[in-house]
Amino acid sequence: MKIFLQSALIMCLGFSALSHAATGNLFEDNDSQINNAVEDGDKSWKEFQAHLPAFPKNENLVPFYVSGIAGNEYAIDKTTLDVGKDGVVRYALVITTRGGAKNVSFEGMRCETRERKIYALGRDDGTWMRARDAQWQGISGRSLLSYHRALADDYFCPVGLIVANPAEALRNIKAGW
Repeated sequence: MKIFLQSALIMCLGFSALSHAATGNLFEDNDSQINNAVEDGDKSWKEFQAHLPAFPKNENLVPFYVSGIAGNEYAIDKTTLDVGKDGVVRYALVITTRGGAKNVSFEGMRCETRERKIYALGRDDGTWMRARDAQWQGISGRSLLSYHRALADDYFCPVGLIVANPAEALRNIKAGW
């Protein structure tokens, strides 16, 4: 009888965990679920085509703060910063590692859905290579190393609202640096 009760208890707990996992709540990031729900409810939104900007130049870079534990240097090319009528903030980003390597990308951010997208990656010869599978992805609010989180929370989407124009975004960046 004791074995029967233990087996029944284990099965009940197992079914409970499986039904919870089937709803997607057990293993998924809560931020992703929120973003998916917002995206599903926003069928009328249309993204404008992103045109690749000129490749970033050092004299146009504006550094921004990510966190005290971030070891890389992060900067936005101020000449590429744009707040589109489609609700997307677009920008060229330069990440410089401690060893001096540079990673360059052209990205977009939707404050309304808290998502980001990489349109293109920079090559060593100063040209762009379009991203193969440019898809909107949720921005996690958990990592202190996430530059996307910092850009969304502190510079482009303060209090969840998109900045009015590039000048406001630059003021936010300069105030936070």
